[in-house]
Amino acid sequence: MEKMSIKRFGVWSRLTALSLLVAIPLAACGDSANKTGSADRAKDSGPATLTMLYAESGSPFNKDWPVYKELQARTNVKLDLQIVPESDYQSKAKIVLSSDKIPDMVTNINQSNVLELGGTGVLLPISDYMDKLPNLKKRIEEFKMEDELENWKSPDGKLYVLPFLTQSASYNRSPMIRTDLLEKYGLKAPTNTEELYAVLKKMKDMNPGSYPFTGTSADDLRSMWGAAWGIEPSYKGFIFNEQTGQYEYVYTSENYKKYVTYLNRLIKDGLADPELFTSNYDQMHQKLSTSKSMFYFFWNGEEISNINLLGKKNTGPEFKMAMLPPIAGPAGQKALAGTRIDRGTVIPASAADKPYFEDLLKFADYLYSDEGIDLLTWGIEGDTYVVKEDGKKDFTDKMKQSENLNKALWDIGSANGSFTLVWPFKWFATILGNDDFEKYTEEANKNNWFTPAAKVPKMNTDQKDEESLLIAGVNDYYAKMQEQFVYGKVSIDQEWDSYVKEIHAKGVDKLLEVYNATLK
Repeated sequence: MEKMSIKRFGVWSRLTALSLLVAIPLAACGDSANKTGSADRAKDSGPATLTMLYAESGSPFNKDWPVYKELQARTNVKLDLQIVPESDYQSKAKIVLSSDKIPDMVTNINQSNVLELGGTGVLLPISDYMDKLPNLKKRIEEFKMEDELENWKSPDGKLYVLPFLTQSASYNRSPMIRTDLLEKYGLKAPTNTEELYAVLKKMKDMNPGSYPFTGTSADDLRSMWGAAWGIEPSYKGFIFNEQTGQYEYVYTSENYKKYVTYLNRLIKDGLADPELFTSNYDQMHQKLSTSKSMFYFFWNGEEISNINLLGKKNTGPEFKMAMLPPIAGPAGQKALAGTRIDRGTVIPASAADKPYFEDLLKFADYLYSDEGIDLLTWGIEGDTYVVKEDGKKDFTDKMKQSENLNKALWDIGSANGSFTLVWPFKWFATILGNDDFEKYTEEANKNNWFTPAAKVPKMNTDQKDEESLLIAGVNDYYAKMQEQFVYGKVSIDQEWDSYVKEIHAKGVDKLLEVYNATLK
């Protein structure tokens, strides 16, 4: 399944060259006389016009999309979109949110930027209006999102975003292995690091020119396997220790040392790809599909069908890549859950002055309703999906026969990253069409594979500024030393203490002071 999310923003820049806004003409809406809004709008005045900064991804926007037209009809609003290509969305959103001409809704805003703008007077405190957002409130309670939403609240304790909600933590990143070779060599699927080593060693022995374990980047591998080593999830390398009540830097921990030591062992023994951290997607696929590599961590779902098609073409009909449960490490059988909240829509504080403010809140709340969720994910009942006798939904034959189901939904205005704010698990599983994904996700939730989201420090402006000055130097040194440790360019045993001392001096100590100060 192609990713629908917008790439995350960097640090906000308060831009004064507001003439750049000419590139995004914004509609002027209403007056600012009434804080509660709708009293100034006559009941029979027709649909309210709501403006939105819209991130165009997937299929090009089409005002005649059936779902888009249906959404406006059901909510009695007229949407006035300022359409920005995904490739240019970040810079345009920065400009808009730094101006005095913010649309009624700005979509696809990530966590760090919500936290930076929250409490500054720019954004509407959504949490102050929960009595007018009953469907949002219902979803938060139903999906048990309260703890994760804490990370999105500003230091004042308020929530300034309409969150993008995924119903269930999902097992959408996993180890994957050539199961046909496991069967051929009489091997069992590995369940822990030592069993994995033994399996990779056998595959190397049977395929001397291979490097069984491959990948694309250090960050991807750590994020997908780090939970089993007790080093993920983290906030920029920092974790909150519940026992001590303090933040700690995890990339100097004993578990992190074990992690790089294990990877170094694989590299030294020829079991891991020398390009483990540097292959691009196509290079990795070429290695896997031609039996140069047999094991990797990656996003699953459509990846499984894609690599199996390529493998059958390049290797033979016996080729079969399949998902595995988590490979257990020092922290046990753990996996990093797919993020349940990774972005959201913000509303400017000035919207509370608009005569159509009540209509805006009703529209926002509709996106979290049962009817709204069905429309914006499954589409239009009877045309794109049906409800079976047992109450379960399924796509119609015309949708299932489309070349790409996800794109077929985009082409009618459904599964749209700017409108859709709730993603049901059963819908997601149906889109992926991978039985293992659904089976393992259910097993993960049952057996507590998933680790809680990292606690995000709630910093004020001065603390954020200090973090910005320090974090790049820390991250650069961390990345440099990780690469040198794993590839054996420096000795882990001999240089570890020096590494710990140096990275603390480069900013870890000061960052710990900043983050721990937020707890007081």
